[in-house]
Amino acid sequence: MDALWVLLPTGQRASGEWIDDTLRERVREKGLLARTPLVGQFPRQRVELVRGADPVAAVNTLFYRRGWTDGLPIVPPTLGSVEAMLGWSPRARHDVLGEVEPLRGLATVEKVAANAVMAGCRPEHFPVVLAAVEGILDPAFNARGVQTTDENVAPLLIVNGPISQALPVNADWGALGPGWQANATIGRALRLVMNNLGGGWPGAVSFAGLGQPGRYTLCLAERADSPWPPLHVELGYRPEQSTVTLLRAETAINVTGGLDELASVVGSAASLFSILHSGKVAVVLAPFVARRLAAEGWTKDDVRRHLHAGGRLPAETWRRSWLYSAVDARQWPAWVHAAAVEGWIPAVSEPADITVVVAGADLAIPQHAYFPSWGHPPCRISREVVLPPDWRERLAAEPA
Repeated sequence: MDALWVLLPTGQRASGEWIDDTLRERVREKGLLARTPLVGQFPRQRVELVRGADPVAAVNTLFYRRGWTDGLPIVPPTLGSVEAMLGWSPRARHDVLGEVEPLRGLATVEKVAANAVMAGCRPEHFPVVLAAVEGILDPAFNARGVQTTDENVAPLLIVNGPISQALPVNADWGALGPGWQANATIGRALRLVMNNLGGGWPGAVSFAGLGQPGRYTLCLAERADSPWPPLHVELGYRPEQSTVTLLRAETAINVTGGLDELASVVGSAASLFSILHSGKVAVVLAPFVARRLAAEGWTKDDVRRHLHAGGRLPAETWRRSWLYSAVDARQWPAWVHAAAVEGWIPAVSEPADITVVVAGADLAIPQHAYFPSWGHPPCRISREVVLPPDWRERLAAEPA
C-alpha cells in the first residue's frame, strides 16, 4: 500500500472556520448531497495522509466526493508539488492575498498553489495564477456577484508580455480551444480557487441556471505580432512587463466577417446587464483582419469607435425587454436614455469600454469572438505577473 501527503485545498476564514461547514448546510438544504456525500468530512489540519493501492486514484475519489474538484480528474497536491509551485513566487507560503467571496476563505499563497497543482499547472504557470487571483480579489471584479448570480458569467483572462510567449500561453491556432496546457490549467486553477476558497458551488452558492463551458477555463494570450500596441501597454504597463487582464464574460460568440458583421453581433448580442451597469466588453480580432486594417491606417481606437457606432441595440427592443420592465427607469444610466431618444443604444457607454485584442490562427479568414459582459461595477482589471529574476534561465533549463 502506498501513501501521499497532500495539502488540503479548501478554505478557512480569518476566524478559523472552514467554509465547507457552510457548504455542507447549503448542499443539504438544496438536496445536493448525492454528488458530494463527503462534504465537510476531512481532517481539520493543513495536510492529510491518503493511503491506498493507487493513492492518486484515492485522492481523486476523495476530493471529488468532498466537492473539491470541477468534475475532471485532478493532480494530487502533494507537499513536494506544492513546494515546486511556491518556488516560482517571492511571496511567503502563508501570505494572505485576500478573502475569496462569497464565503471568504483566505487565499494564502500556499492554498492557491495547492489548487494550481490540482488544475495541472506547471510551476512556471504559478505567477500568472497568483496575478489572476489578485485580480478577482479586486472589489471591481465583484467576485461575490460573479459567484452568486443566476447569470452564466465567467472570468476572461488575457495574458500579455514576455511570459505569455515563454510559457507559452496560446494566442494562435485554437487559442480558445482545448490542447494547450497553460491556457487550460491557468484558467482552471482560478476556477478551483473560486470554488474551494470562495465556495462558488453550483446550486448551493452559485445560482447560474445553465452555466457555461468558460467556467472550466477561459484564458488566452494576445499575439505578440499584433500590428498595434498590446493590451498591457495600452493599459499603462511597459512592454517588458507581463500582465494578466480580467474581464467578466457572459459567453463567447463566434463571428465570421469584417468589422460590420462584428459590430452587428456586438449590438444584437448586447447584454442588458452590461448596459444597465455601464460594463466593459471584449473583442478578439482575427490577425488577418487586424493586419489589413492597420495597413489601411486604422488604429485600435478606430476599431473601437467603429464597433461602438455600429454595435447598437434598437431602443424598442430595450423597451420590450424583461429587464426594462423589472428595473426602475431612474436606474438606467443617462447615456442609455439619451441614446434611446435617437433610437439605438450602444452596447457600452464609450468606445474605450470595448477591449480589443488580436488572437487566433494566421489564416486569411476573418474569424473573431465577442464577449458580452455582465454586472457591476465596470470591470477590466490588470495585474502584473511577478516573476523570479532568473525566470528565463529557469525556463531554458526545463526539458523540452
